[in-house]
Amino acid sequence: MTSSVVESSVEESSCSNPWMTWAISNVFYLYEVMLRVSPSVMTDNLMSHYGITTGTLGVMISFFYYSYTMLQIPCGLILDKLGPRNLIGSSVVLSTLGSVLFALTNSVGIAEVGRCMVGAGAACAFISCLQIASIVFPQKYFAIFAGITNMMGTAGALCGGFPIARSVNSIGWRETIFLLATIGMIIAMAAFTFIPKVIKIPGNEAVHNSFAAIFRKVIRNKQIILSGIVGGFMYLAVSAFSELWAVPFFMAKYNIGNEMASIASSILFIGFAIGSIPVAIIAKKVNGYMKTIRFSIACMAIMFIPLIYVDNMYLSFIIIFFIGIFTAAEVLVFTCARNNELPQNAGTAIAFSNALVMLAGSIFQPILGVILDVFWTGAISDNGVRIYDISCYQKAILTLPICLVIAYVLSIFVKETIGLENQK
Repeated sequence: MTSSVVESSVEESSCSNPWMTWAISNVFYLYEVMLRVSPSVMTDNLMSHYGITTGTLGVMISFFYYSYTMLQIPCGLILDKLGPRNLIGSSVVLSTLGSVLFALTNSVGIAEVGRCMVGAGAACAFISCLQIASIVFPQKYFAIFAGITNMMGTAGALCGGFPIARSVNSIGWRETIFLLATIGMIIAMAAFTFIPKVIKIPGNEAVHNSFAAIFRKVIRNKQIILSGIVGGFMYLAVSAFSELWAVPFFMAKYNIGNEMASIASSILFIGFAIGSIPVAIIAKKVNGYMKTIRFSIACMAIMFIPLIYVDNMYLSFIIIFFIGIFTAAEVLVFTCARNNELPQNAGTAIAFSNALVMLAGSIFQPILGVILDVFWTGAISDNGVRIYDISCYQKAILTLPICLVIAYVLSIFVKETIGLENQK
């Protein structure tokens, strides 16, 4: 791919209200992250309700990622070929219905179907934001818009932490999910009302590549594959740690309730939000996305060790805040994916990269739960829920810095792509 191809990217599109379109897609992404992370503050409620262990809980919650990951590329292809309105609107409805099903059932199997529906509905959320931004705004600002989208996701994670924990403790976990479902229907109505059915890319009318041709081209791009794997291992700090196991980890380590533990988890998301835009600016200043990513990976790997073993809760909060800042560099892998493909294939390229990122979460959420079960000492609470001491959590979470070391090695083989951007 040459710079001349990149320079053919769109400065203007046929979207009559680009800011409204982009804003609604970002609100959907915020909502999707709320649904994704909310089980982290309900772990005891869910294990007690279903009578399951952490391993089974990890599998049940990770069903979100199974459908989410499998549908990334189909959603990217649909976005590139058919437009965002109907896809986004129907996706919000599907996530909402999945949430209701999850809350109504007493069956683990049906709950897994509900989480699968939530994941399927959420599959287009993140890639819609980036695909719309890549079309309706000048390409030179793409990394900045990606950073803002990251911040919206972080806002969703924050809303899915302490506020949801407070709601669960006040009105119950099922009632909280019904409240989230109501919010989802409002977002769906906004999507069907204000998002245009199709956003055309000037100069793209002559391109008639089939779904299969676009798919084959994107999945053979080694740079997208490598950057997606690197991003997936970085994002484990969010997908495997903060989204599920951080709250019970802090509860076990410092003998605190789920509300206080959710604040600790939220601190990572605050750092993630703060770092999202600066990392894009820094990458441009140092003339290298992968340089920024490698530095961030190294810092994350080093910081996870004291986080796991330090005994001071407030020092742990400081450490997790900086881990969040450095995790924000993960968003740069999507800029790499975007810059390594033709503009008309942007949605598919971003989707494939995101599929690899989220695949890591779907794998490691249950893996950490299984490790907890392996080292379980046999303790059981009065209501029949397994009790895991801090040594169990330490052994499980030690998996994350190991994955970051692997990510650093793989990142060496990812080529810099910043020179491909249109710097007008």
